[in-house]
Amino acid sequence: MTSGTGRLALWQRNLIGAAVAAAALGVIIPFDLWPKWATYRATVEPAHVIEPRQSLAVDGQTWAVADVKHLRREPRPGAPELPEGTVLMVVTVDRSGAESPDTYMMGVLTDGERRWRGDGLLPKDGRLTWNFVIPDDAVPTALDITMFGGSILIRLEL
Repeated sequence: MTSGTGRLALWQRNLIGAAVAAAALGVIIPFDLWPKWATYRATVEPAHVIEPRQSLAVDGQTWAVADVKHLRREPRPGAPELPEGTVLMVVTVDRSGAESPDTYMMGVLTDGERRWRGDGLLPKDGRLTWNFVIPDDAVPTALDITMFGGSILIRLEL
């Protein structure tokens, strides 16, 4: 019903406003918010988790932690001293199987609350090795293999 001036009643305007807002949300959520949320979730939830002393095949490649070392100093001759209160943690990962295209991978060590990005090396035997300078009281629980953009491809639990 309209008032005498030809305007819609308040409840009719509210109903139209609610319908417009619902339609806008119906467009914004699937086309704008959901992809951003999925991208964020990929940076905190790994696509694959490998339990300690286990291996897993992912996209034709088998992954497993090969070795973990805690060093008080750099093993390279002439390397600088480590800062006081830190250790060098070296994590070596076996990756075997089908050849993969060159993709950017980064090793990120975590203790569940803190994260440390590693310096990666690719030795000739096909193993991936990351070096991390971490506080000497840290107890890392996993190595995350992250891809460009920060998504976690594999979490290797230590």
